[in-house]
Amino acid sequence: MASNQNLPGVPVRYRLDFFALVRQLVPVMLRKPRLLAWLYALLAPLRGQYTIFIDFEAQTRRELSYNGQKMVFERALNLRFDPFLRRIRIVNADTELLPEYDYNRVEEHLPEQFMYLANEHPPASWEFDYFYQEFVTQLDFMVRVPLGINTPEKTLQLHAFIRRYKLATKRYSLLFV
Repeated sequence: MASNQNLPGVPVRYRLDFFALVRQLVPVMLRKPRLLAWLYALLAPLRGQYTIFIDFEAQTRRELSYNGQKMVFERALNLRFDPFLRRIRIVNADTELLPEYDYNRVEEHLPEQFMYLANEHPPASWEFDYFYQEFVTQLDFMVRVPLGINTPEKTLQLHAFIRRYKLATKRYSLLFV
């Protein structure tokens, strides 16, 4: 019968050996194999609840370690929504995206730099804007999420998760790419 006394994942304060506890609490004269087997069988539901509690404690401890730092926040999002491929990225809108100026044709003294939309399929040498949201400077950060996660329930879960861990004054946008 397995004991969790030496398991590395269980904190010391929660380590409990049910079988040793039963053996110690039963008087010596009553320690018959049949009675001990019966008491061990009675402990099975309690051991199941104990395992659920240990898992809950580990999950809660992990969630308490999350905060609004970009690296930690991105790891938390990937662990929760994209654990295998880890494609969710956080882009700081104020530092990583520089504003661009699109010149008009009437400005003849400036060099011609034309911007095209991605769906116009320009040659590879042309520049184009991917998303208008990337150049809006009123956001603090954007969460770039792969299209495979774009379902209504996952989107609601993403919004709830982000609102739970982001800083209160920060504005964000979900961007499915």
